[in-house]
Amino acid sequence: MPVILMPTVPALPRTFELALPDLALERGGLVRQHRSRGWWWSREGDTPEHPQKDIPTVLLVHALTGSSQAGGEGGWWEPLIGPARALDPAHHRLICFNNLGSCYGSSGPGVEGFPPAEAVDLTCRDISRALLQSLDKLGIERVHLTTGGSLGGMVTLTLAALAPDRFERVLPLATTLAASAWVVGWNHVARQILRLDPGYPNNVGRGLEIARQMAILTYRAEPGLDADQPRSAAGYPVQSYLEHQGRKLRSRFAVQAYELQLAAMDHHDLLQPLPGDTQAAITRVRASALVVDVDTDQLFTPAQATTLIEHLRRAGAAVERATVKSIHGHDAFLIEWETLEPILTRALHLHAPLK
Repeated sequence: MPVILMPTVPALPRTFELALPDLALERGGLVRQHRSRGWWWSREGDTPEHPQKDIPTVLLVHALTGSSQAGGEGGWWEPLIGPARALDPAHHRLICFNNLGSCYGSSGPGVEGFPPAEAVDLTCRDISRALLQSLDKLGIERVHLTTGGSLGGMVTLTLAALAPDRFERVLPLATTLAASAWVVGWNHVARQILRLDPGYPNNVGRGLEIARQMAILTYRAEPGLDADQPRSAAGYPVQSYLEHQGRKLRSRFAVQAYELQLAAMDHHDLLQPLPGDTQAAITRVRASALVVDVDTDQLFTPAQATTLIEHLRRAGAAVERATVKSIHGHDAFLIEWETLEPILTRALHLHAPLK
C-alpha cells in the first residue's frame, strides 16, 4: 500500500524577542541589555524556542522605516508571503528582525540600555552585527536566502561580507555598493529640516512630516505620481497625498530612530575594508546573488546596479540580474508584486556556492 505524504502545514506568524549580548557600536557607544524584536513564520512545530535543523531559512531585512512584520496582514511584503505565495512558510522558515536603532521593539532610542541618540552614529555594519547575534541566539548557522530593498539591501550585502560562509544566496533590491553623494545629500537636507523644528530633538512634529514628504518624492518617479495623483480642476491631489504620508510617519516613527537609520544609509560603503582587513569588504562576498534594480529609480540607479554586479563578479561570486520596469521609481520593490514574485522564486533557486 503506497505511503501518502501529508502536506506540510504552516503555523501562524508570530513575533518574539531575544535577549542578546552587549554590542559595541562601530563609531562609539555600547548597547547594553541588547534586545531584538523578530517576526517568524514557519511550518508547525518550528519555533524560535525550538528551531528545527532541516528547514531552510529566508532572512528578510526591512527598509528605512519598516518593521519586523514582513508578512501577514499589514506586512510590508504581505502579497509575496504566505501559503502558495513566493515565500511559503510551508517550505521555508521566514524571519525578519527590527533593525537596531529603529523603534519597533529592538534596541533603539528611548529603550533602556541604548546610548543617548545624540551620541550614536549608526552604521549598516552595526545593524548587520545585531542580526548576526540574533541568528546566533536562534542557533541558525546557514541562511538559504537573505533579501531586502534600499537600506535593507545595503544590510543584506553587508551581512554577506561580514559572514561569507553563512549566507548562501542574496537578493539585494533597489540598492547600491556605496551610498552616493546624491543619496547622502538628500539625507543631509532631511536632517536639516528635522533640526529646524522648534521641538527638536524630543518633540519633532512638522519637521518630520516635511522631511518625509521630501523623501517620498525621491522614492517615486514622475510618471507614477502623474498616474496616481493627476491634477484636476479641483486642485492638486499630490499635495494632499504628501501631507497624508507625512502625518502617517509622524504618528508611527521616532525622529531619533529616523536619524539613525539615515546615518546607517549614509555610511554604507562596501568599497572600504572591514576593520582589520585591507581589501574592500565587497571582495569577501561568496553568496550567489540576484541583483535587482528598478529602471526608474532615481536614488539607486541601474548604473549603480551595474557597478555592484561588476564588483561581485570580480570577487568571484555568481551573479544574475533582474530589472523591474515600473512607472513608480524606487518604491517599486514595495509595489510591483506581480513582477517581484517570479524574481523571488528565481532567487530561492540560485545555485548555492560550494563550501
